[in-house]
Amino acid sequence: MSISSDSRRRHPSLRRRVMWWLLPPLVILLAVNAGLAYQGALLAVNRAYDRSLTASLKSIAESTHSLEGVVSVDIPYSAFDVVESGVQERISYAVIGPDGGLITGYPDLPSPPPPGDDGTVSIVDTVYRGEPVRLGIMSKRLYDPALPGGDRVTILFAETTEGRLGLARELFLDSMRRQLLLVGVGALLVILALGTAFRPLLALRERVRRRDEEDLTPVPDDDVPSEISPLIDAINHHMERLSAMLQARRRFLADAAHQLRTPLAVLTTQAEYGLRQNDPEEMRRTFASLLGSIRGARRMTNQMLALSHAEAANGLIQEKSRVDLCALAREVALELAPLALAKRIELAFEGPDAPLEIDGNAAMLREMLANLIDNAIRYTPAGGHVTAAVGAWRQWVALRVCDDGPGIPVAERERVFHRFYRILGQGDSEGSGLGLAIVREIVWAHGGTVALQDGEDGRGLCVEIEFPREDAPPAA
Repeated sequence: MSISSDSRRRHPSLRRRVMWWLLPPLVILLAVNAGLAYQGALLAVNRAYDRSLTASLKSIAESTHSLEGVVSVDIPYSAFDVVESGVQERISYAVIGPDGGLITGYPDLPSPPPPGDDGTVSIVDTVYRGEPVRLGIMSKRLYDPALPGGDRVTILFAETTEGRLGLARELFLDSMRRQLLLVGVGALLVILALGTAFRPLLALRERVRRRDEEDLTPVPDDDVPSEISPLIDAINHHMERLSAMLQARRRFLADAAHQLRTPLAVLTTQAEYGLRQNDPEEMRRTFASLLGSIRGARRMTNQMLALSHAEAANGLIQEKSRVDLCALAREVALELAPLALAKRIELAFEGPDAPLEIDGNAAMLREMLANLIDNAIRYTPAGGHVTAAVGAWRQWVALRVCDDGPGIPVAERERVFHRFYRILGQGDSEGSGLGLAIVREIVWAHGGTVALQDGEDGRGLCVEIEFPREDAPPAA
């Protein structure tokens, strides 16, 4: 299986995700709409049937009379006409006299209390003989003083609900068929719209796939949706960092090939010269010189590796933690104290007792401090002074390394940050011209600044570095 097909299998497409996100809410909406549609259809059917039921009640009421205490009911055939529905409804009725006795109709028909007003119809749902029915109740005043127990009769009229429910189902199904048709058309339009919306992304994918493996130019965003522009910007930013890292790698390889050629040639010459000697004393001097060259080559190799790591990490540091710069500078100064004692140099450290923390990489910061203090010791003559100081200043943690060496002319202070650049006539033979280049790369990788200043009383050199302080107090 290819990588692309395996990736598609593990990660569903965005189109499919959109469809899956739309499907559950759409199903819920359809279910809610179906319930509301059925209730609406049933309400409309009940209104139509209730008009017929009300008409039947009033027709019976108009045919109910009383004369000298005798109630007569002449039920018209029109009272039994119901809305046509294709279902034979079963109809029941009853007329109850003022004394509560049945005048005509079904004696077991439920008789809820009639409404108080004369001529007002009340319709309720109830059960009669095990079947649901729609029951209408109406009260009529006969105005006959000869009637015992009053002059009101109660008229009941009930009909089964098969026709109502059947008609409601037909209306509901007709409505759902139209709605499902609309949903299907809408889903088709959504699919077509998604295909059109994702077409620029597919074209962008093909353009990126057809690129050469060394092509890190920015991806054009002139034909992508605005929602994708932030992603394109992030990709382009990442490609810029990759391009800078690859350029640093190429520069490192080119410089390494150029700078290592001379030390290797010197080592070869010294070894060949030593092999030709027969005098043990001359051979000892030759091998002592060879050992010095090896140490210089080893130092330059170590610094080149440190510079390569610092350049690659510039802006790309992933492993960061809270680092106490004051404690770290004190520790590095103690480690290099034997080198200062060997040259009879006074190495001092100045810093507060409280920690001064920054966000950074402890290993890289240690490399930076080691290069600064080591350079200061190497370029300071015997009997001189080297001072490393750490302090806080507003939103910054400041680091100063000062020495009594020859210093660096103002015109040369920018060039000394270039790799393998050394000022003519200064420094020991083991220098590689990489120390300050490593320092600047590490400072930049931590978002700081570095500057070169004159030492105290205009003597020597001071390297001043400032790092942003996360826990800085608010500015006054």
